[in-house]
Amino acid sequence: VYRVNWLKAKARWQRWEEELSLVRYEMGWTVSWFRYKKEGWERRFHKATKHGHRAYAQRQVLLWERFLLDAENSFKDKMIIVT
Repeated sequence: VYRVNWLKAKARWQRWEEELSLVRYEMGWTVSWFRYKKEGWERRFHKATKHGHRAYAQRQVLLWERFLLDAENSFKDKMIIVT
């Protein structure tokens, strides 16, 4: 009975370790996604010819930059950065 309980506890621990690893990777992927979206809107901003389009693109750049900075600060020292 004790051996079965030990094996169950070991399996739970291994699942927890795997989940923790996945969450750390997901943090890095989230930061990378926010950076990608910010850079995409920066390209649109520079290509825009109308003032309204430029204003909208600039707002989107600021939005995604804020998401990026918040995520980087929240996940600092916890995430695994994948390039």
